[in-house]
Amino acid sequence: MTAARPAGGDSAPLPYVLPASGPVTDNRLSDSTLYGPSIQASSINGGVHFHEASPFAPPVPRQLLPVPARFTDRESDLAALITQIGELPDHAVRTVVISGPGGVGKTTLANRLLHQVSTAYGGGQLYADLRGYAPEGPAHTSEVLARFLRSLRPSAQPASVEELSAWWRSVTATQPDRPAIVLLDNARNAAQVRALLPGGRGHLVVVTSRERLTELAPDGAVLHRLDPFDDMAARQYLTRCLGEHRVAREAGAAAQITRRAAGSPMALALTVAHLAADPDRPFAELVSGAPSRVPADPSHPPIARQEAAVNYALDQSYWSLPRSTPAPAVYRRMASVFTVDFDVPLTAAACSLTCSEAETILEQLHERHLIELHRESASRGRVYRFHDTARAHARVLAALEATLGEPEELLQRSLDFYLTNASATEKILTPTHRSLRRDNVYPPAELIVFADDATALAWLYEQRDNLLRAVRAAAAAGLDRATWQLAHAIWPLLRSSHDYELWSESHELGLQAARRCGDREAEVEMLSTWGVGLRGTGKFDDAAQMFAAVLRLAREEQDLRAEAQALHELGSVNLHGGHPAGAEDFLLQARQRRIELGRTSGSETDRLTYRRAVAITNVCLGQAQLELHRPAEAIETLSAARTTLLDIQDAFDAARALAWLARAHAAGGAPGEGEEEGRRAIAECDAAGSARWRAHSRELLGHTLREIGDVDPARGLYQEAIVIYAAVSRRDEDRVRQCLQALS
Repeated sequence: MTAARPAGGDSAPLPYVLPASGPVTDNRLSDSTLYGPSIQASSINGGVHFHEASPFAPPVPRQLLPVPARFTDRESDLAALITQIGELPDHAVRTVVISGPGGVGKTTLANRLLHQVSTAYGGGQLYADLRGYAPEGPAHTSEVLARFLRSLRPSAQPASVEELSAWWRSVTATQPDRPAIVLLDNARNAAQVRALLPGGRGHLVVVTSRERLTELAPDGAVLHRLDPFDDMAARQYLTRCLGEHRVAREAGAAAQITRRAAGSPMALALTVAHLAADPDRPFAELVSGAPSRVPADPSHPPIARQEAAVNYALDQSYWSLPRSTPAPAVYRRMASVFTVDFDVPLTAAACSLTCSEAETILEQLHERHLIELHRESASRGRVYRFHDTARAHARVLAALEATLGEPEELLQRSLDFYLTNASATEKILTPTHRSLRRDNVYPPAELIVFADDATALAWLYEQRDNLLRAVRAAAAAGLDRATWQLAHAIWPLLRSSHDYELWSESHELGLQAARRCGDREAEVEMLSTWGVGLRGTGKFDDAAQMFAAVLRLAREEQDLRAEAQALHELGSVNLHGGHPAGAEDFLLQARQRRIELGRTSGSETDRLTYRRAVAITNVCLGQAQLELHRPAEAIETLSAARTTLLDIQDAFDAARALAWLARAHAAGGAPGEGEEEGRRAIAECDAAGSARWRAHSRELLGHTLREIGDVDPARGLYQEAIVIYAAVSRRDEDRVRQCLQALS
């Protein structure tokens, strides 16, 4: 393992290094140092002009799966598809559907096809498993869109599913000279596909499905049915993998193997892996076994022969696993875990193994084609997954062979793995987040060690889908404490990603669970953090209702910390919702509570926490006073906030305070001071690295320059803000565009 190790181990975890947002320049003007975009000045006396550095361009995504070295046959399929793609018009999104039974090689062919034509598509390669036939149901459209959008715009923070969809189409429509490749694997129906089609023209979308998806034909899609191998291709595959001499020596048994495989590449691959592991084993032993214990899927009767062949091959591989090792149990159990994929640490925790044992067994299962290597991850190591057919096979075996209480223990161990490690990232990334109880039944024996903030955050992003499934699985099983504790533990992921779908679903389930537990502290926390998410989406009325409920509960429980937080959040919601007078009243109350809490705190850490909290409230209060046309009071409030934040070395929030202080000075009749402070705020926000505040600081200074009649510099700042917002927030981008239009 490279990204995780047992506690106390010798090897350090591999840090996940996040790319910088652009070049940093240190230009010295007189006695000041300015960090941020490059500065050009004809002369210092002539004025300083800021030019935004080119926005950071993320690496072009390369998400296609590797093609097996022993790619056999399918040359006529490849040639036909390449010809048909070339005949599709370039003014539209080119769509190809490759259909066929499970295990026939659809994904392998799609990857080979796309790798072969990839040079014509400079916009990147995107891959998504739509999980159309997964027992838990297909992947949510918003889940896939969010992953695609993050691949192209890593800082994107859409506020709703509708905005997510619109942004995806807009992003893919803005570079007509760089079309992209999109592979949508395991689609269940045409609706899944249509919702994920990119905008613009010239893109190539390849879909794999067991269904023909004829509904896409009127849209111009190429429909290609992939047939099983014929006898010649099947024999050629055996020969390439096992050697011509070995196949010729047992020609009769080899013919029986190919007939029993029914032309299924997956069945052949399983058989080959089995025979390759034991070069001295006669072919005849494999064709004399009993039929599979796992029946073909009755919902697909026309392809039952291929499914039966795959199940037979899976049975052979499964029963060949050494019974003296945990390998058979790992195969059964990991197929029954709720996750999309799995890695070594999860397997070790779920199956009560050491990481070393889990790593060895997973590699054995992979060598026998019982599981697939999905990808290599910097934060997780080797990540595996099941083919849909193999997962169904393993789950049937799990139901047949499970001991009393085994499924419940497996679920609890898997949930505890995610709860323990998500809670560890919570402490690293958000140390001031309110600490709540954790009720682990089976805490992992070997903990993941996160080297730094970037590694912890990368793990959360990589586990996003699995964390959501953990919350769902806990809720479905009636494990209420695990449900709300998981929802609480993923706070740093929500705060960083602004993933509002994850935010809403996890908190809805978490709130219901906390209420069923009768845990008022957990209920308050779920309401409070859900309200923050609602505020982020612009649903100010809903957020206000959440925080009002928090305030009521906090007062009933005499929870002064929660009361102060609720008052602050009600002030923030009123401020952002356009009610500064109401905001001021709540913020004044919040500030007073936080001052009192700081005075009575018993530890230096708590006193520092409340000191910062008072300063954060003052930043909001200063904005409200500014909105109420009382700039002198705003200057006093914001100056106090900035002094505190600088003293406690909170550079980011100190930069925010300075940006608003600059606006207050400009509104108070000192535009020169406001402009000077506004430029310093831009430099500090650039150094802090927040894309949203790099943009917002420019927007605020643009307002100041517009008010004093410096139209051209204001226009330039608005344009810079739009460029930055374009990768972060469409709502903010649209707002600044309106300001830019007003200048014209």
